[in-house]
Amino acid sequence: MAEITKPLFLDETGEEIRDAILSVASAISTSGGEGGTVYGFRVDPTESDPAAKVSYLRDAIGMTPARMNGDTGLFEIGSWGDAFFMPRPAMVNPDGSIAYYLNPNDYTKKEDGSASEVADTTQDKNAMMVWGKNGKRIWMKIVPDSTTNGGEVYIADYQADPEFKAWPFYNSLGQMMDHFYTPIYQGSLIDGKLRSLSGQALMYSKNAAQEISYAEANNPSGQKIWFTETFAQRQLINNLLYLMGKSLATQEVFGYGIGGLASLGDVVTPNTYPTGSLNNKGLFYGNVATDAEATGYNVTQVKVFGMEGYWAHQWRRSAGIYNDKGIWKVKLTRGTQDGSSAADFTVFDGSTSPTGYLSAGSAPSGNGYIVQMKFTEYGLLPIVVGGSTNKYYCDHIWVNNSQNNYIFFGGHSTSGLYCGASACDAVAAASAAYWYRGAALSGVPLS
Repeated sequence: MAEITKPLFLDETGEEIRDAILSVASAISTSGGEGGTVYGFRVDPTESDPAAKVSYLRDAIGMTPARMNGDTGLFEIGSWGDAFFMPRPAMVNPDGSIAYYLNPNDYTKKEDGSASEVADTTQDKNAMMVWGKNGKRIWMKIVPDSTTNGGEVYIADYQADPEFKAWPFYNSLGQMMDHFYTPIYQGSLIDGKLRSLSGQALMYSKNAAQEISYAEANNPSGQKIWFTETFAQRQLINNLLYLMGKSLATQEVFGYGIGGLASLGDVVTPNTYPTGSLNNKGLFYGNVATDAEATGYNVTQVKVFGMEGYWAHQWRRSAGIYNDKGIWKVKLTRGTQDGSSAADFTVFDGSTSPTGYLSAGSAPSGNGYIVQMKFTEYGLLPIVVGGSTNKYYCDHIWVNNSQNNYIFFGGHSTSGLYCGASACDAVAAASAAYWYRGAALSGVPLS
């Protein structure tokens, strides 16, 4: 903002007016209003190269993308180290309050260097990533191209216009909070609760209703804080990955994950790779080294935004999205702030269509690598397949358009290069329960 100087003729009243203007301008700037940050990127639907498809807009112009360096084994954060949206690892109490923050480079320690409880199953806290830093929520706006299946995505630290939404920050009471929580670890079942803790085997072979029940068992009596992961959370995180990496090839940029370069088969059971293997690897880590290709498989988990196993270990079920006989049905909040008429996330199985959910377009007619996404105000939804491991979105989708399916994301260890941030299992009903299907904890505080 240009400096406002005092004209020679300014009288006392004029000085008061000038001081008021300066005060308002300062308040706007520090509160994330006009003059706040708006990052943007555009996806070109005509381009097949996953990196060339993405171009930076607004405040992202000129920034250096992030990437995992396969030669050094180190993650290069580029220009994004101090980005307002970067989450922080913490131990969170059952009532939704933050007990303490963790050392981002070693989760076994608190920020002050003392020992954390990240692996202690006798206490009731969970290890979570805290989104929303310094009072700034994360606002997202999706703008479709008028005639094509491309568009623009904007991420801001303030509501730059009414079309910017911060759906993950709404709690079960319909209030917009300063934080929401996603899991550091894939879900483990401990004493009847879905937990996010280190050193634990993954929960598996549970249906959607059971997973939700185990997640809600973390709630204090009469409160709705804890649930499984949601579609709105996944959409925000995926678009942040596209933004940071300036590419749609999330495996190539951030890491392939377990089995991400080739199928490992059923040898990768949930007990083979317990949680916590990347506790000391920072917020981002993965294996993109060419020697992994030579050996034919990869046994290193991927870690993005402080979360292990976001793809290529075990499918993770996400509340708020169904493939209802070939039609995407979505819900973004636990209340009706998103325009839906359903009061909360509900489990609808196989033959039962979701009621009160929002229709968001047609799913692909068959299986394949995603070529086109439909850009909607709700998120990016796969609509056309026919790509490959290194073209377009680079992630695979499976569909079953004959029934209603509860959606999983990320891929699992037997899926090889089919995995990735947007890899989608749209074939399984809510009753589906196998070792490679799981869920993870999320939460929004009530105060």
